[in-house]
Amino acid sequence: MNNSTPTKEEILKRRKQKFGFTYGAAAGLAFAIALWGYDGYLLSQSHALFPWLKLIVGGLLTTLSGGLAGWLTYRFEKILLGIIFWIFASGLMGLFTVIVPLLIAPRLIGLFVPQIQPLLLYTTYDNLPIMIAAAFGWTIVFSIIIGIVQIPMLDQAIFSLSGFGKVKPHMLCACLMLISGGVSDSLNNQPLRDPILATDETIQFILDTRGQEVDKATSREKHLASFRYIMDDIHESRQLIVSRYDRLLENVYILINFNGQWVECPTFFSIPLTCKPISP
Repeated sequence: MNNSTPTKEEILKRRKQKFGFTYGAAAGLAFAIALWGYDGYLLSQSHALFPWLKLIVGGLLTTLSGGLAGWLTYRFEKILLGIIFWIFASGLMGLFTVIVPLLIAPRLIGLFVPQIQPLLLYTTYDNLPIMIAAAFGWTIVFSIIIGIVQIPMLDQAIFSLSGFGKVKPHMLCACLMLISGGVSDSLNNQPLRDPILATDETIQFILDTRGQEVDKATSREKHLASFRYIMDDIHESRQLIVSRYDRLLENVYILINFNGQWVECPTFFSIPLTCKPISP
C-alpha cells in the first residue's frame, strides 16, 4: 500500500515555491504600481477615459511574470538559474512597459467603445525595439539583484517566527521594483499623459471663467483660441483619450467626448492647437 502522505522535504519544497511566487509577484506588482499607478491617478483627475486600464492589465501581466520567475528560482534552487529567470522576467516587464499602453490598452478600449475604434490609431514604429531595450535596461539591474538575494533571503524568511521576518524579503524586492517602475514612467506614459492633463486643465479654465472677460495675456497663456470652434460643445462632463501621435510622441491628438459630442484636439509638446468637432 502506497503512502501518499508528503514528506517533510516535499512540504518544505512546496512552501519554498509558494514563497518564491509571492516574492516575485510582489516585485511585479510593485513595478506595475510605480509605472501605471501614479499615471492612472493623474489621468483619473483629468477626466481620462479608462484611466486605470493600464494598471489593471499591466499589473496582471507583470505580477504573473515576477511570480513565475520567483517560483522557478525556487523550483530549481539554483542562484545562477534564478538570475537567468529574473533577467527573462525583466525583459517581459520591459516589453509590457511599451506594448500595454501602445497596443493592448487601445485595443481593449476600442472593444469597450466601438464607435471610436477607427480613431484610435496607435502606431508602433521602427524604434520600438529601442524603447523596449531602454525599459529592459532600467529593470535588469534590479532584477539581477532580486534574483541573487532570493534564495538566501527567503531561506531565512521561511523559518522566521515573526511576521515582519517573513515579509521583509518581499518588501525589499518591492522597493527595488518601485524605483525601476517609476523611472520607466517617462518612456511612454508621460509623453501621452501630459497632453491630456494640459488639455483638461484648459477646458476646466474655460468652464470656470465662462461668462467672464479674460484678458489677452491670460487667453494666450491658456491657448483659448485653440478651442474657439468647440466653445458651445464644452461641458463639465467629459472624457479624454489619446487618439494618435507621431513617432517622437511630440504631436499628440486628444479625443474628447462632451456628452456624446466628440471633438479632436491636436497638441504639440502638450500645447493645444485647433480643436474641431468630429463624428466617430
